[in-house]
Amino acid sequence: MSGVAGSSADSPVGAGGDVSASGGDSGIQVDPPNLGGAGASSAGTGGASALTPIAAKTAAAGMGRGFNLGQMFESTQHPPTLAAASAKIDAYYAKGFRLVRIPVTWTEVTNGDALVSDPMVGDVNRAHPRLLVIEQVVDYALSKPGMYVVLNAHHEVALKTESRAAVLERLWADIADIFADRPHRLMFEFLNEPHREDSTAMPAADLRGMTAKAYAKVRAVDPARIVVIGGNQWFGAAEVPAVWTDLSGVGNGDDPYVMATFHHYNPWTFCGDNQGTYDDAWTDADISGPMTTMSAWASSVGKGMPVFIGEWGVGWGSRYDQFSCNNIRQWYQKLPADFAAAQGMPTAVWDDGGWFKIFDHASNAFANNLVDCISGSCAWDGTERFNAGCQ
Repeated sequence: MSGVAGSSADSPVGAGGDVSASGGDSGIQVDPPNLGGAGASSAGTGGASALTPIAAKTAAAGMGRGFNLGQMFESTQHPPTLAAASAKIDAYYAKGFRLVRIPVTWTEVTNGDALVSDPMVGDVNRAHPRLLVIEQVVDYALSKPGMYVVLNAHHEVALKTESRAAVLERLWADIADIFADRPHRLMFEFLNEPHREDSTAMPAADLRGMTAKAYAKVRAVDPARIVVIGGNQWFGAAEVPAVWTDLSGVGNGDDPYVMATFHHYNPWTFCGDNQGTYDDAWTDADISGPMTTMSAWASSVGKGMPVFIGEWGVGWGSRYDQFSCNNIRQWYQKLPADFAAAQGMPTAVWDDGGWFKIFDHASNAFANNLVDCISGSCAWDGTERFNAGCQ
């Protein structure tokens, strides 16, 4: 997902697109690794074999409500620093959120260069200053009791367009090794929204084969690291059943450390950016439908695999400077509290600090009360669902 203010996502079906800028001085700030708190990292404890495994089902139950650290390490909207990331993590943690998804672009240029030495190889530059900050952010989040972290490969445009299986394989071999000594509350999401550069879907067979190679590399490092699989275009709910008709290559459904994910921007005519007014009369079925699709797959082909909603939200900032729409508040109340929780699906709201803004990076404070809506109850402006703030 991309939500750079002043740009529009290119997805017609609601999972967003790559509109991020690149180039320029990175301005990377590597902070001293004084993270505070017990268990900040298990670095130096003897590697992954010394860590306590966490089954994906157990993790899903503990993840609960979460958020995305959007437009920081996969794009250029916010400074890629520990100071910027930790302020947001602290604010959400204080509100009871126990999951942070960290989108990262590895093989494409962001902030002046890529995190890999060669995008045709996928070898991570382990001395890259931005990687050092990412490690600090991961460790900072893990230092908070009960906090789960999902690290992914996000805007890998050429890798997805050309189905560069060897690149994805090498990338995750390196990432698995770099983060091998972290607690198992750190999870790996192989490839976000694997659409081609022209927005068409990656062939399902390509995604299955590429994921299998990456899975094998992670398993060679750590047989108990939770890995996350998804669809082959925008991470819509219907993509997972279409792609993963069986789970050969990722444990055959018998690996307790595999989770599935999808993104929930349904209906896109309401959730998307630049959609006009936000007085759409969406229904409960719009929220429950994608979850039902995923639940049916998880209980059959998935053999009970837990499901994680990795992104969801409404791009209200593409129209409004100030937020006051009750119809959007109701969406943020219902999706996680009334529906996802009932399905046992943890959620990570898409918060890019722009059109999908909840947390404001300039003030290091919440810009609206949507964070409270996610928890199940928030104040409205008046009593009408379609109030003046939705026009």
